[in-house]
Amino acid sequence: MYRELLGEQIKKVNWAQLQNPCPEDEIAEAEKVVGYTFPDDLKALLRETNGDRWFLLSAKEIIENVERNRSILSECLEPDEYLEKVDRYIFFATNGCGDYYCYRVSENGEVDTSAIYIWEHEEFEARYAAKDLKDAIIKYYNDEL
Repeated sequence: MYRELLGEQIKKVNWAQLQNPCPEDEIAEAEKVVGYTFPDDLKALLRETNGDRWFLLSAKEIIENVERNRSILSECLEPDEYLEKVDRYIFFATNGCGDYYCYRVSENGEVDTSAIYIWEHEEFEARYAAKDLKDAIIKYYNDEL
């Protein structure tokens, strides 16, 4: 489903590129590093294309992003503040300007799949961006996100 959807969407641009499916062990490693089980739709996306070299991050890029955040941002914020403002999100896409599209994770570790958020790096805050992953992809490639 996602590969076909992305294939149609990226025809509108000349910089995005579908990637090979992500191996299951890389998805498992990304979940381990992030610290949360990925939602089914994110796993399905990664199983069909491991990023698009533009908007959607690969499993390795998800890991690199988390590690970078932990090494830099955890030193700038108090531990509780870091947990609330940075670590309770699963970042899976970027706008290329330092902001990330993500899922929000509750205090009990449950992933909120009712919405996709944009996490803004200047404020360390997230706001609603799309109703789900499919909606986010369509909106992004139609300049609506």
